[in-house]
Amino acid sequence: MSAFVQIARQPIIDANNTVFAYELFQRDSEGEAVETHLSDRTLSTQVILGTYNVIGRRRVVGDAKAFFNIHPDFLMTDIIEALPADQCVFELTAHGAFKQNELARIRFLFEEGYRFALDNFAFTGTSLKDFDNVLPFITYLKVDVRTSDSEFVAANLSALKHRHILIAQRIETLEEFSAYKDMGFEYFQGYYIKHPMPVKHYKVMPKHFGVTRLYKMLKNVPFSEFAREFERHNEMCIQLFQYLISCEDRQYDASQSVRDLVMDVGMERIEKWILLIVYSKSAMNANDRKGKLSLFFERRIDLMNTIVSNIHSANPEHRRDELRLLAIFSALIDLYQVPFESLMKTFHVSKNLELWLFARKGRFSLIYKAVNLLEQNAPDIEKVDRILKSFKTAYHEVSAKMHHSV
Repeated sequence: MSAFVQIARQPIIDANNTVFAYELFQRDSEGEAVETHLSDRTLSTQVILGTYNVIGRRRVVGDAKAFFNIHPDFLMTDIIEALPADQCVFELTAHGAFKQNELARIRFLFEEGYRFALDNFAFTGTSLKDFDNVLPFITYLKVDVRTSDSEFVAANLSALKHRHILIAQRIETLEEFSAYKDMGFEYFQGYYIKHPMPVKHYKVMPKHFGVTRLYKMLKNVPFSEFAREFERHNEMCIQLFQYLISCEDRQYDASQSVRDLVMDVGMERIEKWILLIVYSKSAMNANDRKGKLSLFFERRIDLMNTIVSNIHSANPEHRRDELRLLAIFSALIDLYQVPFESLMKTFHVSKNLELWLFARKGRFSLIYKAVNLLEQNAPDIEKVDRILKSFKTAYHEVSAKMHHSV
């Protein structure tokens, strides 16, 4: 099993060669499709999960829109509604008639603000009639230049431009690019523009058993009880924070604990988000080894708790909550290179955490320095001991506790 989540992105540019969007799909480093044994719905969900939960939308597409290929089965799930409508476009393949329930779902989502593209559209004399029932809900029409009649396209372009934003697809030569640009197409995609390029990051995947257990709990226990259980699942916590950063839709309360954050997100949205993980089939089986990122994150939490374990606290649960939040935010900065601005835009945090995030000062700063030193292969023990003295402990004591816990 690969240690990475990898997504391929192919740019869609305008007439001035500025990137407008990226189409995202699964490809390996050679440009070949991966995991072809999986269903189309699963593949669609894996690309979305990799973009929003693992790699992070900003790292994948920046400020551009994300075009996701989806199977009609995917329409009938609630997953689309877990994503911000202004960030995504969902591509429907023009390979056959849509069923009535699919059309009803497309119309509903369209009226909710979601936008669709009709992919691989062969523009001929009969194609408009073949898809006349879905075209009213199609914003982007991706015209396949390899299968379309270019003369027919040019003669009927004005009617199309009135109803759709046109993308010339499968552009493979300068001549094709120039011809469709001269016709009045707004956007272009193809090997002439650029081949799909991979974007990847270490996996941080939860156990399948843990995901299904949480989903069942969501339906059967008070939401506050679910939230308390949720915060025990480190990989799920990291994925949720990354998802909220990717969505950029509002600020969430991360000032007290992970469970309070979960309560702020709300049951309905959490349910749709967990379904994204369930449908992707990306969770690990019981016998799968944890990835490097998961192990790193677990060790960081344990280290932080061990460092402060000799310090008396009037509210030990609150201290544990703060340290877990510190571990999550430090992992997002160190491993995902999430900018400070994105964190502050997405999360309302405590004064202690804000002081550390903004200026690397305060009590959290000493804990973070100590952890960074201890994570090194050959830590400077003298330097570590000077910091640990503030927490009434020493390197040999922390090391002994960590080995004992293992």
